[in-house]
Amino acid sequence: LESVRDSCDDIFVGEATRNETLAGLCDGVDIVVSSLGLRTVRSRPTSEVVDLQANLNILERACDAGVRQFVFVSVLHADQLVKTVPILRPREDFVQRLQASGLNWTVLRPTGAFNDMEEIFRLAKRGWGVVLGDGTHHINPIHAADIATVAVRSLADPSMCNATLGFGGPETYTQTEIVELAFETLGACRRIVHVPPWVVDAAAAIVRPFNRNAAGFMKFFRRTATMEMVGIAVGEHSLAEFYRTLAREAMARSSRQSV
Repeated sequence: LESVRDSCDDIFVGEATRNETLAGLCDGVDIVVSSLGLRTVRSRPTSEVVDLQANLNILERACDAGVRQFVFVSVLHADQLVKTVPILRPREDFVQRLQASGLNWTVLRPTGAFNDMEEIFRLAKRGWGVVLGDGTHHINPIHAADIATVAVRSLADPSMCNATLGFGGPETYTQTEIVELAFETLGACRRIVHVPPWVVDAAAAIVRPFNRNAAGFMKFFRRTATMEMVGIAVGEHSLAEFYRTLAREAMARSSRQSV
């Protein structure tokens, strides 16, 4: 809380999955922005609990308080992927509930965020680059700060009221080019392994009876890495600069540990 306190006029502490902790959450609020979504590969909580029910809890409080607009951050092409990527179904169910709520709504659909690209960088630090399929599909990943800028813009732009926007960052890469960029930034030799998509499908099928979340994210990354994931180009943050920052931070940590 202390890390964000100076940036906030007020802080409300509650647990979105427990509706009873949210009384008063939206009192005096004009606009709600929710980017709440499942990020864990642990078996609990599920996407039904987080992506759907937790957001429904917030939506209920927003409706009760007479909130003017509800902005929800989803995923590019999620509405098209729900049949093959079941972990996205609760998120899209919430979008439908939001659109039927009677509130003014905005659904933002960014491409992959830079924090997802960070996982590629971490693998490259270990000397490996993993690409699903032939690696020729494109994506324009986006920095979280640029997603926030679009969210802020949606609050004042009438054209974004009761509308959906699919967008990404200012630079477009193939999946292979992102791995190569990570190696180039690190000054490391390239060791790229192309994994057939069926391998991930098989792994997801094996894991699913024991951990639906892990299997669901496997299916998600398998599908999005083997299709075009390019949205309207916005923002100003560069993936190359993001990787250079990660490299500098890694070097600084290494220097401190060696002292």
